[in-house]
Amino acid sequence: MKKLMHLNGFVMFGPMNHSVGSWLHPDSRVADSFAKPEIWQDLARTLERGKFDAIFFADTLAAFGNYRNRMDEALTHAIQFPMHDPTLIIPMLAAVTEKLGYAVTLSLTYYQPYMAVRKLSTLDHLTKGRIGWNIVTSAHVAEAVNLGLEKMVPHTERYKRADEYMEVCHKLWNSWEPDAVVADKKTGVFVDASKVHPINHKGKWFSCPGISAVEPSPQRYPVLFQAGASDAGRDFCAKHAEAAFGVQLTTRALKSFADDMQGRLKKNGREPSSLKYIWGIQTILGGTEAEAKRRHREFNELVPYEGGLALLSGHSNHDLSQYDLDAPIEDIEVEGIQGLLDIFTKMYKAGDLGKDKLTMREVGKIYGATIGCPQIVGTPEQVADQMEAILDETGGDGFNITPTVMPNNLKEFVDEVVPILQKRGRHRREYTGDTLRAHLNQDVCG
Repeated sequence: MKKLMHLNGFVMFGPMNHSVGSWLHPDSRVADSFAKPEIWQDLARTLERGKFDAIFFADTLAAFGNYRNRMDEALTHAIQFPMHDPTLIIPMLAAVTEKLGYAVTLSLTYYQPYMAVRKLSTLDHLTKGRIGWNIVTSAHVAEAVNLGLEKMVPHTERYKRADEYMEVCHKLWNSWEPDAVVADKKTGVFVDASKVHPINHKGKWFSCPGISAVEPSPQRYPVLFQAGASDAGRDFCAKHAEAAFGVQLTTRALKSFADDMQGRLKKNGREPSSLKYIWGIQTILGGTEAEAKRRHREFNELVPYEGGLALLSGHSNHDLSQYDLDAPIEDIEVEGIQGLLDIFTKMYKAGDLGKDKLTMREVGKIYGATIGCPQIVGTPEQVADQMEAILDETGGDGFNITPTVMPNNLKEFVDEVVPILQKRGRHRREYTGDTLRAHLNQDVCG
């Protein structure tokens, strides 16, 4: 039997998804009404109809202000801002779906472990076991200062701190034995106190003596996603994650990422099959190849290069306005998400996309359109072909699909591409479990 393809809708709870200028498209329903719950409920129903694993919410906590040392470009182009709290809408989406999972981004730099465990475990209860956690360490200086820090936690320290953070979380999740809650009205005992154990954690970065504020949830702990691209991030992913989210522009770069992770898994005593690889892509469909290419061109024309550079400046925590727009981009070391910037330097030096170097103007257009994900363009059959080829060549397991136009692009995919993948035995026809972890581990189509 053929290997199952896992699919997530990769979105943000704001007017812009992951494409600068996408809100300008005439078919965008989130341009001025993104906070309306019915839009998101309709999307959740659509993705469940398409048997997706989950809606995967990216998030940011502050407006980017790195580009030209101001927020003007970020606000003008609605660059991942304003951004509402996705954890608050998830229960509303879970109420109108039965199987679809929900992965939410929480920064372990700005949420204490105790509070993160409380929030995630509560959501896991409310969704009956359909929660995932996209673990990020945060590389956004505006988040740091708005949350009371003088500066961002240095890159070299972030993942060392993150290891201890996850240690505390797992201790809290395991502080209750599975059968600690008895709720016995005859004896008057709600919790068997002998089965709840204070963790008494005292470490370099965290102190937490008590127990989880929430009793064991259906999954015990959320499905753990992580998108580390630097060496430290990849090591963290190999140690902690159940699914790696990879953003690279070419198939060769995705395969290189997966191959590299295999060695890191081995060093951590893990089996190769214990980590799923979920690749970021953007699909653009047309009834004919010519129509798809036209829609591709028209969509990319909406992207302002300066908006893309403001977005990448925020993600990398580095002001890219200081470089010549039309000079070839060189290697740049940053304190933010180094791996995202490396996509446009080290990868291009390898000639993966037919040229040695990009200009900063070209980087702005590409990053603004896709945040570094490949655009898959064609008829539904051609898009299905390309998706299968990417997974087969890279050893990947599935995709986070970031839409061009919300929510129509994902609806088109469910209506036109999913049936083809199902017919080919590459995507499930039915869910075989009830939890997000069950979906992720369903490797053969049901």
